[in-house]
Amino acid sequence: MQTRIRVLTRAESFEQLKQQCTNRGYRIEGEQPVPVNGLCSFVAVRDAAGCDPVDELVAQALDGKSRSRHGVTRQEPVSLPKP
Repeated sequence: MQTRIRVLTRAESFEQLKQQCTNRGYRIEGEQPVPVNGLCSFVAVRDAAGCDPVDELVAQALDGKSRSRHGVTRQEPVSLPKP
């Protein structure tokens, strides 16, 4: 699974934002360094190695733990309040 973000920025911020994305673990693709109507763009891509961020957030919300490497966590049944 990949996370792809199109970054559209003013020409004077282009290199700074590219560097920030690179520092955060993204690789840069599809650069448009020449300003069009004063704006430049690039695509920042990060490979997520077999993890689903939504599943991770749900697991943390339910029991305060993160999922194991294999995506399986033991959880106690949750009972919902009756309306």
